[in-house]
Amino acid sequence: MTPAERQIRARIADGGAIAFAEFMRIALYHMGGYYPNRKPIGAGGDYFTSPVAHPAFGALVCVQLRQMWRTLGCPTSFWAIECGAGDGTLANDVIAYAQRQFPEFALSLRYLAIDRAPSTYPREDENPELRSGTGSDSSSSPSELEQIQSDTIPLRGVDGCILSNELLDAFPVHRFEMAGGRPREILVTLDANGDFAERLSEPTTPLIAERIATAGRMLPDGFRGEVNPSIGAWVASASAALKRGYVLTIDYGYEADELYSDARRRGTLQTYYRHTDASSPYQRIGRQDLTAHADFTALVESGRDAGIRPVFLTTQAEFLRSLGIERMASAIRDSGMNRMDKTANLRDMNRLIDPDGLGNFRVLVQRKNARITHSTNLIPPPNTLAHLRPPTPTESRLPKPSFHR
Repeated sequence: MTPAERQIRARIADGGAIAFAEFMRIALYHMGGYYPNRKPIGAGGDYFTSPVAHPAFGALVCVQLRQMWRTLGCPTSFWAIECGAGDGTLANDVIAYAQRQFPEFALSLRYLAIDRAPSTYPREDENPELRSGTGSDSSSSPSELEQIQSDTIPLRGVDGCILSNELLDAFPVHRFEMAGGRPREILVTLDANGDFAERLSEPTTPLIAERIATAGRMLPDGFRGEVNPSIGAWVASASAALKRGYVLTIDYGYEADELYSDARRRGTLQTYYRHTDASSPYQRIGRQDLTAHADFTALVESGRDAGIRPVFLTTQAEFLRSLGIERMASAIRDSGMNRMDKTANLRDMNRLIDPDGLGNFRVLVQRKNARITHSTNLIPPPNTLAHLRPPTPTESRLPKPSFHR
C-alpha cells in the first residue's frame, strides 16, 4: 500500500466518504503521491507530451511568444511564466530557439518555470528576487531561465505571457452522476471488505450545478461527468501576475456543449500507467496518473471575470500550422540530414498535428491590456515565417510504442 493510499484511507476513517477531488488531490500531490515520486513523462514514465514529441513544439511556442512581445511594443523584459513546467523541456526548447533564431527577442526574454511537485528547483521562498514580486530586474543575462517549486505564480504586474501545456487536466475534479433529473456527487468511501467504493450524495459544492447549466441541455439520468473547481482561482492568479500580456493554455478538452455531450456520457476521467490507459482510479493509488478533460468554457468565463478577454480558441494542429510547422518540416526534407534521421524527425513532428492525437488538443489565447484589434495580430508576419528554420534535429524522445495523454 502506498503512502498516498494510506492517507486516503485515514481520511475516510476519520470523517467518512470524501469528494473525488480530495481523493485525486492526495493521489497526485501528497508527498507520498504520484507527482512527487514519479517522473511521469517520457520513455520511462506513463505518457508523453508535445514538448517531448519534438523540439519543434517549443520552437513554435517561441515564435508565438515573440509575436506577443511585438504586439506589446517589444518591452525590455518579457516574462514567459510556465505553470506546470515539469523538468523544463519546453522552457529549454523555447530559450534555445530564441537565442538561435530571434536574438533581439532573446535579449528581452525571461523565462520562469514553475512546478508544484518537489524537485531540484529552489522553492519560491528561497528566491529573494521572486519573493519581492516585482520581476522588474532586467540586468540578468539574456533568456535567463529560473525554475522554482511553487503552486502559485510569485510575480505581479509584469509584461509577458502565462503559459501552460497539459496543466489543467491534472487539477483535481469533482465527479457527478445525474439521478432523478438532478446532479448527485460521486463520493469515495470504503465498503465492508475495506475496498474502495463510490456512493452518490448531495453535492458538496454548488459549482457542480453551475457548470452543468452551461451544457445547454438537460443531462439524462446516468450521465457522469467532472467539474474542475480550481480553474477560477488559477485564472485569477494569472491575471494578477500580468500588467499586460497573454495567457496561453494548451490542453486536451472541450467547450461545455462538447464536454457534456452524449459522446462523453461516462465522463472523461482517465488513468495512465506505463503508457497504458489503465482501468480504475482505485488501483495503483499514487503510482498512476489521473486526468480529466479541461473545460474551456469555464476557462473563458473565469477569464472574463478576472479581466482577461479571449483572443482565439483553436486546435493544436491549426495553431502550429499558423506558426510555421509545415515550413519547418519542408526545411528538414530539403536538408542534408541522413534518411533515417530525417524520417524520424518528420514522423515526430507530424505527431504534433495528428488530428487523432496531439493535434486535436485545444489552444486558448486570452489577453489582458494588450491592444490588439484582431486575432490575426498574433499570427507572425510572412517575412518571419519565410526565414523560419527548424530547431536542431534530435534523436526521438518518444518511447515505442508511445502513448500521449
